[in-house]
Amino acid sequence: MKSHLSTILDDAERSGRLTLTDAQIAAFLPGISAEALRQALHRQQRRGRIVRIARGAGQWVIVPLMHAQSGAPPPETWLHRFLASALKVPYYVGLLSAAEAYGVAPYAPSVIQVMVPKQRRPIIVGRQRLTFQTRTRISAMPTQWHETPDGRFLVSTPELTMLDLLRRQELAGGAIRVAEVVEGLSAYARSEGLTAALIAADDTPNAQRLGALLSRQGSELTDTVAAFLKGRKLRPVALVPGRTNQNCENAQFRVHLPERLGESNT
Repeated sequence: MKSHLSTILDDAERSGRLTLTDAQIAAFLPGISAEALRQALHRQQRRGRIVRIARGAGQWVIVPLMHAQSGAPPPETWLHRFLASALKVPYYVGLLSAAEAYGVAPYAPSVIQVMVPKQRRPIIVGRQRLTFQTRTRISAMPTQWHETPDGRFLVSTPELTMLDLLRRQELAGGAIRVAEVVEGLSAYARSEGLTAALIAADDTPNAQRLGALLSRQGSELTDTVAAFLKGRKLRPVALVPGRTNQNCENAQFRVHLPERLGESNT
């Protein structure tokens, strides 16, 4: 049985498929009992040939030899198939992980941040740790494919990433880091893409915050945010939610900024 399962895994890898379910494996082994399949899978898991994606999900990732040291292939090879195809869960990679995909993260995130409709427990696949954050109306959010030689997954557009970072500053290292990343992402953002993200998110306070940061950077995208907010009643907001001691106001977007942005994290 061990050698037969090894052949199935080898054949799947040669065909470019690195994810298999319990049911798919069992279909290649007609007549196998559930207990015999469990033991065969666990033997391959102990060898490091496969790794379980999540307990109880019945999903396995084949580990090619080149990725044996890290314990799993990169998420591009399995994340989309696991979430979108197997679990039927809409998702996108976001926040600092999305910024890293665009090459503007100030440091490599220690976790992969994934947005989903409902809260899910973190999972560890090899040495990769994935955390899940909720996003309402996720299917309406603008995304695009992040393509690599190993595969692809969905990632938030640069414009949506900026809004999400402002919305979840605590997950991105605070306002200083968010301002740095927004400045980097703005180079990849386009007016039409920003309009689409603003409409999809429909988040006036964070649109105000983004407008203030873009204005501070002298970005041409400032006018796009202003056009979106035109006619809306703008209430004063702080760049850092809950911080009331920020007394330098961006009058156009009614955003209270610290006199020096560096003070926002102190």
